[in-house]
Amino acid sequence: MKKLILALAALMVSLAAYGQGQFVFNNRVPPDINAKFGLDSGVTPGSDATVYTVQLLGGPTGSAQSTWTEIGTTTFRTGNAAGYVNPITVTVPGATTSADFKLNVFTGTATTGTALGTLGTVFTTPVAIAPNPPPNAPLGTAAITFTTVPEPTTLALGLLGVGSLLFIRRRK
Repeated sequence: MKKLILALAALMVSLAAYGQGQFVFNNRVPPDINAKFGLDSGVTPGSDATVYTVQLLGGPTGSAQSTWTEIGTTTFRTGNAAGYVNPITVTVPGATTSADFKLNVFTGTATTGTALGTLGTVFTTPVAIAPNPPPNAPLGTAAITFTTVPEPTTLALGLLGVGSLLFIRRRK
C-alpha cells in the first residue's frame, strides 16, 4: 500500500511539473517586437542613473486577476538600449497553452511597496511546455507607456490642501 501511495505521489509531482508553460519576455526582438517602454512623465526607464525593475504578474488565460502571482522580474537596459528590458524566460504555473500577464514598474531592484508605474493592458501570450522552446510574448511594435502612480504621501498632501481650502472657504 505504501508503494502505491508513493508511486501516485511521484506521478502527481511529475504531472504538475509538466503543467507549467513558459514564454520569453523581451520587448525588443526585431522585426516583430519593438515595444519601447516609457513612463507618462516622459522618463524612459534606463536613460538616467535610476534603476528600474519590471514585475510580471500573471496566470493561466481566463484566470481571475486576484489569483495571479508574480511570475518574473527583470531590469531595464541602459544607455542606447534604454526603455528595453533584459530578456527573461518566464514560467507560468498551470498554463498549458496560453497565459495572461500584466506589468508594473518599480524604482530600484525590489518589487515591494507602491509601484512607480502600472500598465492597465493585459497581454495574452502563447506558452510552450518543456522540452519545446518558449515563444516570445507578442508585445508588438508600438511604444508602451506606463501610467505613473502617485505616492500615498503625495495624495495625502493634495487631499490636505483641498480640505484646507474648503475649510477656509466655509469659514468665510
